[in-house]
Amino acid sequence: MSGRALPWLFSALLLGGCATAPVPTKEVSVPETDATQVYSDRVYRDLVRKYAVDGGEKVDYAAWKANDADLEALDRHVALIARVSPDSHPGQFPRKAQERSYWINSYNALVLHAVLEYWPLESVRDVKISLSSRVVPGKGFFYDRKVVVGGERTSLYQFEKKVLASQKDPRLHFALNCASESCPVLRPSDWSDEDLDEAARDFVNQPENVSVEDGSLVVSAIFKWYKKDFPADLNGYLQQFADPDLLQQLQLAGERGYRLRYRDYDWSLNADEASP
Repeated sequence: MSGRALPWLFSALLLGGCATAPVPTKEVSVPETDATQVYSDRVYRDLVRKYAVDGGEKVDYAAWKANDADLEALDRHVALIARVSPDSHPGQFPRKAQERSYWINSYNALVLHAVLEYWPLESVRDVKISLSSRVVPGKGFFYDRKVVVGGERTSLYQFEKKVLASQKDPRLHFALNCASESCPVLRPSDWSDEDLDEAARDFVNQPENVSVEDGSLVVSAIFKWYKKDFPADLNGYLQQFADPDLLQQLQLAGERGYRLRYRDYDWSLNADEASP
């Protein structure tokens, strides 16, 4: 998920005396020969299956970077994303589930593409493009680096905002992957409702994401940065995805009015440890 700790970005820039406005989104002309381009993410999902490690908790970026054929395959898929989207070709996405799958998988594919471009990399926050990105961690990767989606030039940050605003489904936060240790796992999914529920259950039942400790409900910083996307009763929302042990703890936390605390986010790259 892009940015995550960056909603404060422009305030920080102003305070630091190096404010830089984001490049306005603009339309990019799409050749008429692309009008009949048919979208499919089969190649992308096959690549994720090949290079995802530990159920998607890690990615073997080193092996992927060393495979020219697979780099070119991802390049072709990113070029397809640039030409086709539910906005530019709505007829190709007649069902909401198809639209949703496009937005999630395209975001994740563009993140992977960016990491491989800058590989070797220790964190997405280390990418420096503009002068201000040398001051604000993450700005280069999420704000400054431009991507094209369905003919529209944008950034990962703006693209994520658009996806979340269009879908209005908190479960997307358990599907969007920002190539960092604290992100949800990377999945080669078509993102049915069942897939989203599974992703939510997996995320919520990881102690590093949701736990009850010393009189506090301790949760991932995602629930802080995107508070407005989740129900006001966060404890109640989490309970619907919790396994029995966690559910009992959450119920107790609710009954006793435990305070909410947020865990620090680990921005280390989700690279396979076997990678150099």
